[in-house]
Amino acid sequence: EKTSTYELVEVSTGGKLSRHNVHVQQLGSDTVTELTTFHLSVGDQTQDLHSRIVLDHPRGYSQQLHKCIVAHSSGQAVFDGNVKVNRYAQQTDAGQLTRSLLLEPRATVNVKPNLQIIADDVKCSHGAAISDLEDSQLFYFQARGIDLETAREALVFSFGAEVIDKLPYSFVQKQVKDHVKALLKSRRKGSS
Repeated sequence: EKTSTYELVEVSTGGKLSRHNVHVQQLGSDTVTELTTFHLSVGDQTQDLHSRIVLDHPRGYSQQLHKCIVAHSSGQAVFDGNVKVNRYAQQTDAGQLTRSLLLEPRATVNVKPNLQIIADDVKCSHGAAISDLEDSQLFYFQARGIDLETAREALVFSFGAEVIDKLPYSFVQKQVKDHVKALLKSRRKGSS
């Protein structure tokens, strides 16, 4: 409804196959929607997110951040994000970003950010990035005396921590961080 706020923070680490369909339709002006998700696939898993945000009224605000780490050669992730800014959604501010970190050579991610704009007075953006850790980031740590393995651990964990830090309670954040660290540590032990 008018002037309402909806916020979703999701961390998904389990399941051989998981799929989440999110549909948000703003039903009035001056609404705020924030979707922040982090998916971690450390085994032969598929993490799948399909989202749809529909803006039909003026001055809507929508931000979506999706991050995923695929840390297994048989692991995969899917992001299909759709934002539709209809004709009467003038002065809308909508952004969508998906970033994926692939840690194994055959790890797979399929991303499809989609921004459909019909209104003409808007500020909208979307983007996608898929990569491994950057050599320059690793070099920064090593130049300060931090070994390569510790540097990789810190960078991989901090990639998802941006989403975890948005969880509403510090005790939940701590539990989730401990769980993610344990999963990443078990993955490293399994690969050595």
